Amino acid sequence: MLGSSITASCVIALASVLGVLFAGMFALLCVVRRKPTNNPGAYLRRGKRQASTTVLCAGDSHTHASLSSDYVAMLREKLGCRGFAFINAGQNGSTSLELLRRLPEIVRCEPDAVTVLIGTNDARTGFPEVSEHSFERSLRALASGLRSQTKARVAMLSIPPLGEDLTGEINRGIERCNAVIRRVADEEGADYLPLGESLRTLIESSGTRSPLPFKLRAGLLLGAAVQHYVLHRNWNVIAGRRGFAVHTDQIHLNDRAGEMAANLIGRWLGSTLSRESVV
Repeated sequence: MLGSSITASCVIALASVLGVLFAGMFALLCVVRRKPTNNPGAYLRRGKRQASTTVLCAGDSHTHASLSSDYVAMLREKLGCRGFAFINAGQNGSTSLELLRRLPEIVRCEPDAVTVLIGTNDARTGFPEVSEHSFERSLRALASGLRSQTKARVAMLSIPPLGEDLTGEINRGIERCNAVIRRVADEEGADYLPLGESLRTLIESSGTRSPLPFKLRAGLLLGAAVQHYVLHRNWNVIAGRRGFAVHTDQIHLNDRAGEMAANLIGRWLGSTLSRESVV
């Protein structure tokens, strides 16, 4: 009788675990495939809002924000009432080359300002010399295309660390990647916004740094999706439960980090407008 009860309890526990696992997988699949709010296609169908300043934020999953804090939504909430319209041109998994291939769609939006946050997927598996050269070619072609085919002011953001072991080999590659971003911005007439450096400082000063070496861990990705979309926990809570200062799963950003990105871009937009108004 006791054995039957234990067996039944094990079956129920296993069923519960499998239920959460399948819920997480379903949530992950849905959010990864979901397009961002006001993506370029939606914006082009709707048309430019009269007298608005159009800001297009281009990038990868950090910008897409299905598994990361939505800094574009933060900007929209803060600055939408001041005449800014924000387009989310993020796409999960994008590399710099894939973003370059989306340049025609970006150009068709006729943005007044463009921010670029790209490079994590170029550097995620290491950043050997061949990858560095390829990344620089794609980023330079993107910056050149934006300069020649639009009238937009352009800002390039440095990319966040991967994991919070800042001395690890992967983050030495991230530093090299950010050096490329700074160089291309300087040489192609774009502004450079130090998001990666700001997040490193936040990690160092937080006292909550996780020593876990970076590795693409499906369990962390899946767990974050379950906690956010099934259990309705916010990104900061998920990060805190895992001992992270700025990440939720060693790749994607919590709301504290997202707000830092939004603030950097917001200040840049304000200073850009000030310079233009003086002229």
